[in-house]
Amino acid sequence: MSNQTPDNSEPTLPLLRQERENVVDFGGLCPLYYAPMHYPTEVELYEPSFDPHSAALHENSRQPAATVKVQVPLPCGHFNIWRPLHDRRAPVAARLARFFVGSAALQPDGRVVAPNNSTWDSRISYSSADDEYYENGHVLPVINGWRHGTLAARSLFRKVEHDWMMTYLAPEQGNSHQQPLAVWRFNYAESRRAVERFHAVLGFSLFAESAAVEWCVRPLSSRRFRRIPIHVLTPEEARYFSEIGSGDSGESHADDSLEQRARIIEQYCGQILAYRASSNEYNDYVVHSVPALAADLTQYVEGEYGFELAVSFVPASEGPDGWQKAQVARQSLHHPISGRMREGEDALSRCGLDFRIKLRDDIVVPPVSVELTHALTATAPEQRLCMDGPGCNFTICVRDPENTVGSLQPPIGAHEHVLRAGSEYFAALLESDMAESSSKQVELEGMPYGPVRSAIYFLYADSVPREESMDLNDWIVLLDVASRLSIPRLHQLSQARILAEVVPDTLATLQDPSDEDSYKVPAEYPDLETIELLQGVAADTGAHDLAQALDRLVAYYPIEVCENRIRSSPVGEFVPPPPHHMGTHDHDPGIRFAVGRAQGPFGRGPFGHHDFEIEGGDPHGPVQMPIMAGPAIHPEIAPGFAHAGGNHRG
Repeated sequence: MSNQTPDNSEPTLPLLRQERENVVDFGGLCPLYYAPMHYPTEVELYEPSFDPHSAALHENSRQPAATVKVQVPLPCGHFNIWRPLHDRRAPVAARLARFFVGSAALQPDGRVVAPNNSTWDSRISYSSADDEYYENGHVLPVINGWRHGTLAARSLFRKVEHDWMMTYLAPEQGNSHQQPLAVWRFNYAESRRAVERFHAVLGFSLFAESAAVEWCVRPLSSRRFRRIPIHVLTPEEARYFSEIGSGDSGESHADDSLEQRARIIEQYCGQILAYRASSNEYNDYVVHSVPALAADLTQYVEGEYGFELAVSFVPASEGPDGWQKAQVARQSLHHPISGRMREGEDALSRCGLDFRIKLRDDIVVPPVSVELTHALTATAPEQRLCMDGPGCNFTICVRDPENTVGSLQPPIGAHEHVLRAGSEYFAALLESDMAESSSKQVELEGMPYGPVRSAIYFLYADSVPREESMDLNDWIVLLDVASRLSIPRLHQLSQARILAEVVPDTLATLQDPSDEDSYKVPAEYPDLETIELLQGVAADTGAHDLAQALDRLVAYYPIEVCENRIRSSPVGEFVPPPPHHMGTHDHDPGIRFAVGRAQGPFGRGPFGHHDFEIEGGDPHGPVQMPIMAGPAIHPEIAPGFAHAGGNHRG
């Protein structure tokens, strides 16, 4: 664990270090399939005096568990491919509103809505004490079992120390042929919202110098994982982190301590902070991550629709219990999370893993500026000014090259202070010593009259005339005018409308999944010529957000097609394509994958006669699912989709 910079850090685990063939290659990982688990409509909640962890008390208690039905808004997207993250609605018993003190809203129909009051659009928290995942700051388990919340996992288990009352994820004892690994996947492409911020609590503990835990992250549009560095605080730095009990931080003033702490966190942005704890009679070397401190990992995934986060373990090389020396999500059994509704998000601060994502629209349209609002209402607060209206003191003439009459179009009347507040071009013109500034008149050469008039009208009305009848070309022309007149809000709005014109609501809308032929042609996808044309338009008009959105579209379209195929395909068995069909467009066989319950570690599934392996030999466990992503999703974008290898034995 060195204090290296995050720029050139490759994972040490070969499986994570290798470059993938393309963005839909699973890189040797074998995703585990679990039936999609929606946000619970009913969850058992216990009274404060009731101990949910005591089975005997649960059976004999006269206090029945309360059943709550929850309605929670969530963002669109998918967690680990199969688990949906979208708006799901379910009624809530009004009498249980007290469990949502401060955040619940009692509806006229008796339902209770528990809104997402978090500053994060998406939040997934895992508590090893409960072995449950929680979503969006609500203390209601959405996934039971740590493995059920991973995309892929191997050679790991949840260790419970009943003597020390601690629990954590650790490598399996006696395993030497596979390096332990867990991967989580987040994809918000369905909502067409990109990652603005990503913070994560990645709790870990090491009890030997030879033991190690390595965290890696990969944007879904990238073919490589990047290692997230870990910085071990020096004793001097640790003084400013009261949560690690360093003890002497009280010598400094509180304000100075907070300032120093903020400087340290900023200095090591993009790294996980840890500290060296005091040794004890059992361990000479002890390192813990700083409790509940979320690392700012935005730099790795900013502007992406999704990413994967992986953790690999290196057990200690010395001692009989070396497997136990590297731990993740270590928590006390005395402080579980489940059912503690009154604590709300405070309870989730005890979670060993906490992924927090803030999303933003592809193209953000800013609100009307305060300056423009003031300019429109300064003279008559009860009545807004209007274009060509009374009091106009500035004239705009347009020499339209497309004007077949050959004369100027009717001049446009405007107010000087409105133009100054809404247009950077006019603000600079009016501040200059040019003749137009003193004459209060300007002639615009080589610009279309109609879009110019629409742009000036937009400053007054905050809307575009006949917007519903405008097509792609109209918006492109208006974008050019907004760029030349430097009207920021109209510039962003035009970019958003252009993107909406060429991109469907979802990146990849499949046809009938039972029809193999429907996989041959991507549905509702703009052709590459249109994309290239718009990229040129974006470059000419300074539309950087549009350019980035188009780049994301090209990168994530094959990913969305791949995931949608997996989710939409009829449950069947995995059948790899014939070798001579690989890489061709006409014979793309689509996706096949095995899923079901088998009898024993190598049983026969209910959907075919081929064998497939069940992890750990558990007849009720997850299926290790070999996946093949067909190569012909879009030959220009994804020339070859890779087979992600697995345990198919047919």
